[in-house]
This record gives sequence, C-alpha cells and structure tokens, in this order.
Amino acid sequence: MNFFKSTPSKFGKGTGLLWRGMNQKLLNSFLSKVFYKSKSQLSNQKEQLLKYESARSALYNCLIANDVGTKDEVIISSFTCDAVTFAVKRTGAKIVYVDINDDLTMNDREVLNAINAKTKAIIFQNTFGRLGLKKQTIDKIKAKKIFLIEDCALSIGSKINDINLGSFGDISFFSLEVSKTITIGWGGLVKINNKLYKDKMISRYFSLRKISVFADCRRFIQLWLSVFLTNFQPSFGILLWYFLYGTKIFRTSSTYILPPKNIKERMGPISIKLFNYIYPNFTNFYKISRHNYKFLLDKAIKLNLNCPIIENSNEFIVTPRLPIIVDKKLIDKIIIKGAEIGIETGRWFSEVPPKWELSNSRIHSHINSLKISNSIINIPCHWTLKKSELIKLQEFLIIISDLEIKKLKSI
Repeated sequence: MNFFKSTPSKFGKGTGLLWRGMNQKLLNSFLSKVFYKSKSQLSNQKEQLLKYESARSALYNCLIANDVGTKDEVIISSFTCDAVTFAVKRTGAKIVYVDINDDLTMNDREVLNAINAKTKAIIFQNTFGRLGLKKQTIDKIKAKKIFLIEDCALSIGSKINDINLGSFGDISFFSLEVSKTITIGWGGLVKINNKLYKDKMISRYFSLRKISVFADCRRFIQLWLSVFLTNFQPSFGILLWYFLYGTKIFRTSSTYILPPKNIKERMGPISIKLFNYIYPNFTNFYKISRHNYKFLLDKAIKLNLNCPIIENSNEFIVTPRLPIIVDKKLIDKIIIKGAEIGIETGRWFSEVPPKWELSNSRIHSHINSLKISNSIINIPCHWTLKKSELIKLQEFLIIISDLEIKKLKSI
C-alpha cells in the first residue's frame, strides 16, 4: 500500500479528516491584515459569547463556574468524545453514561431515568448536526432546575424549526478544533442562554489568563502550515509532520488531555483576532458544508447505505462528517479501500463509553451505543472540499456499497 495515501491526515496525499475547516486563502488574507483592528463581530448580539483556548476548557469552566464538584453527578452520552470525559472528571464529579438512539441522539427515557438527588448537570450532545434531546425532555430537565449544557461541537451552524442549535441549553459550547466544521486550530466558544448563569460565567471567565502571544503565535503557525500541507500535499509533507510533532514543536490534542488547573484557559489574542476576522463568513461556510453533506447523503441513500442521520424537512444540518452504519466485519476492509484511493475513514466514536477513569463512573445504559460504535464510520463533508474530492468520496460510497452487497450475498 502507498504509505502517503494511507495517511492523508498526516499531510500525505489524499482527503483527510483534519484541518479541513479552514482554507489557505482566508488565512493569507488574515495575515495580510495581521494588524487589522476590529471590534468583535459578536458585540451586537444579545448573547454573551465567551472564547476559551479549547472546547474542553470551555466545558470545564462551565461546570466549575456553576459549582459542579466531587459530591455531584453529571449525565452525559455513552457515545461521546473523551474530551467531554476529561473536562467533567477534572471537576471531581462522577460521570453517569446513558445510551443513545439509532439516530445518535441521546435516549430521552434513559436520561430522565438516570436523574437522582446527586445529579447536578446534564450535558446533551448534538451529534453530527441533530438536536440531542427532544424539546419536551429539555423542558422537563429545566423544570427540575438541573444545569443543562448543550454540546454543539459537532453541530455548529445547524438548526431545527429555524432555531439555531445551541439555543436550547442553559449554556451551550462549540468547538473550533482541528477536526470540526470550522477550525482556527484550537478554541472553544460558550454561549449563555439562561441569564441566571450569566454573572457566574462572566466572573469566572475574566478570572482566567489568556494564552500568551508567543504560544498563540506558535499555534497560528501550526494552523497555517497544517492547512498549507493539507491543501498542497507536497511529497515531503509526511516527513515534515513527523519532525514537527516528534520534536514537540507542534502540539497534539492528547498532550492537553488533562491540563493543570492553573492553565491559561482563555483564547489567545491572535486566535481572537482570527476568529473575529473569519466570523462574518460563517453563514456561507454552513451553507457549503450542508451542501456537501446533502450531496454525499443523497448518493449514500441511493446506494441503500444505512445513514443514521437523514435531514428532516424542519432541520438544517451542518456537520463536518457524514456518518454511515456498516457491517462491523467490513470496517477494516473499508478503511483499507479508502486509504488505497487516498480517503481517510473516520471512526468517531470507537471507544464507548470512553475508558478513562471508567471505574470511577457509572454506566447507566450503553448497549445501543456500543452496537453503533462497532459499526459506524464517517467521511468528511467540510466546506473546503474540492469538487474532485467530492467526486472521489462519491466513488468511495460506491465501493462501500459494493462491499456490503458482496457481504450479503455471501451469507
């Protein structure tokens, strides 16, 4: 197998899953106006948007600001990213994992059944652009005065009934990290929907220090070079990647899994400027991402592939990846076939529930989450995909369909 084609996310040849939420032209435009002085494009909005150095820092500070601690329990999805686990565990609270439905939303009945006297907060996850709980369930939780956090890391820009996802929890958070719909390398945003939590959140936020200019500059260089290598894919890209990450000149997400409690957790000055600069383009990014999702989804449906999230008439789904359920025995073969034509296949989330400190957590329910995690794959549908890449991804869907058909015929 061609080594470079097998590792597209590591800046080799092919269509990868990382760094696709940004393009070179926009970064170069920002660089040309590096001293561009502008007030936040968000200043006229009614809500207060807080900017953190990462999404996990954003979540952690949401919990800490609202007194979640060692005596409390926090309910989260069994089908989730370990970043959520790390953020909650850092508070000292006990995690309670609950199951999901076939469309990757949280099981409403299981969430309500998991609530007890120790339940201090519930984090409901909007996975791949769909609202993670039914509105009536959200209302029941709010009536119980339980702190409700909306995880929009995989759904920024999505809507239901023309209402933006991120408007349903007491507080919602978004991710701008390397695998997401829009990226500035790292970064987390918090939107406050319930004014009862505003004072505590803002007080906590301004008590934190920002990432230093030096550290933030290094992050920007990493972002710029990563996007450059991803776009132009020079033959030396993979070697440069190993050098920069091997020498720890560039950071990885896992390096910051459990940062010290005195970490400078607010977004750095360069990152804030970049965010403010690109924010006016967000609506256009959402439209392109949705177009790519719909294009690939329509092809997958015609091929009779099992797509757990199919956009309903009242939805506007924006997602960085299109999820597909396949025969679990075919996953390794699908990943290999994708690598052979230069497409990276995602396995979000393959560890259910996340194993870190699982012995100190409570698994309320997870049977369906485990079943789905064993069979789910995903492919990119970022707004930066080229037409040629969309065509190649379409061809990859045909390959997946052919493998599924052959498997059925062999039974």
